[in-house]
Amino acid sequence: MKRNILATAIAGITTLSGSWTATAAEIEFHGDMDNRFQAYTNQRDWFVGGNSGGGTLKDDEPTESFGEVKYRFWAKATSDDKKVTGVFATEIGGIRYGEGSGGDFSGDGVNVETRWAYVDFLVPNTLDQRVSLGLQPVSVNRHVWTETATAAVWKGSLGSGINYQLLWGRGDSSNESGVDSEQDEGWDGADNFAINLNKRYSPNLSAGLFYLYQMNDQIAEGVGTVNSREYELKSIADNSKYSVSSVGVELDYGQETSLGRMFVKGTVIGQSGTIEGVNFVPLNGATNPNTNYDLSTFLGRGELGLQFGPNQLTYTVLYASGDSNEQDGDFDAFIATDVDFSDSMIFQENMTSDDYFAETPYILDKGYFMNKLQLDHKVAANITVSGMIVYNRLAENIALADGSSSKDLGLEFGSKISYFPYPSLELSAEAAYLVSGDAMDALEETALQDGKSDQDIVHVAGRVRYKF
Repeated sequence: MKRNILATAIAGITTLSGSWTATAAEIEFHGDMDNRFQAYTNQRDWFVGGNSGGGTLKDDEPTESFGEVKYRFWAKATSDDKKVTGVFATEIGGIRYGEGSGGDFSGDGVNVETRWAYVDFLVPNTLDQRVSLGLQPVSVNRHVWTETATAAVWKGSLGSGINYQLLWGRGDSSNESGVDSEQDEGWDGADNFAINLNKRYSPNLSAGLFYLYQMNDQIAEGVGTVNSREYELKSIADNSKYSVSSVGVELDYGQETSLGRMFVKGTVIGQSGTIEGVNFVPLNGATNPNTNYDLSTFLGRGELGLQFGPNQLTYTVLYASGDSNEQDGDFDAFIATDVDFSDSMIFQENMTSDDYFAETPYILDKGYFMNKLQLDHKVAANITVSGMIVYNRLAENIALADGSSSKDLGLEFGSKISYFPYPSLELSAEAAYLVSGDAMDALEETALQDGKSDQDIVHVAGRVRYKF
């Protein structure tokens, strides 16, 4: 949203004179002001972010209710000819009502962070080729890598109607100690190279493919570790050596039918490579004798839906491969780099997105097999009510305390309501209940572990969010 007074003032200040050519920038100021409230949960220690699964179920059912502030503001300065844009964003993240670092009396605290800082410009002598450099939102594929990173990105269109993206991003360039050594020089950081190609074949059909190559050579500090609860590439980037390739295809098709508009969406991803210089630590803490691993994984996702009247019915299935042998030298579990997933309110991110069990499209190193049915109904133009059933399973068995094993995480029931009293203000709430399956026994505190699930999970939250 443009702020004319602010734009005029800043443009006046930034106009150059004297021996410089006079220039000016058009300023836009945007914000996302999110107040989130955890109204109730019976398992506070379940929702503690651990990358691929951080929480633990407790016998005493510790409850929790809190309010939380997460605000992001960004300024966008665009040259008069629209050829150059600079973006700078800050974020106030995770300030809880009544708690320290800004949430308690007087509100004093150091809690502002840089979120984005990049420049985007039109490549000279082209019409639609643009380059962006700096700390910026990066998206290769939502299942593999979609987050903020320092990167160089080149986007444009080919004559055949294909849109493309070329990316180089660096996620880490120092060893675990934080200090480079003589063994840690040049192109040895966590470097990521990607190409995305997308084409719309018709108003009803679009398809795309991507290739992501990730390399790293930072093992000067000795053997690193990767464990079940932090099973992501970003967790081992500062002390490992790896060479990982991910290739994927995506499809999006829609068609009007006598029942309404039908849509089909699909994603298939395969991964291969090697991960060296790390030791894998499974959930049960057993020793894995290997420090070098061969990676071979798979992920598939499909959505089938129908829009009819004020309703949308969507069936989603997701399968991410898991690892069935914790002692061998193979990684068969799909691995993401840095993502934020919210298919399940219990197992992934929800409205209180800083307090979650996992951010990944899989659970631990055991993969994920999710089946979800969701109905969205527009009560009015500004009110939507949703209901969902999610059957959560692991792709591979997890060992339980009584010597048995299970894949069954449980059946989840959820609902959401969102209301926009004004176009930019959202009032919403959500609730979920998990009827735990026996595989949850492995995620209970030791005193509860008996080969059977003992604790169900309740989650109730809401938000007041202003976006402009």
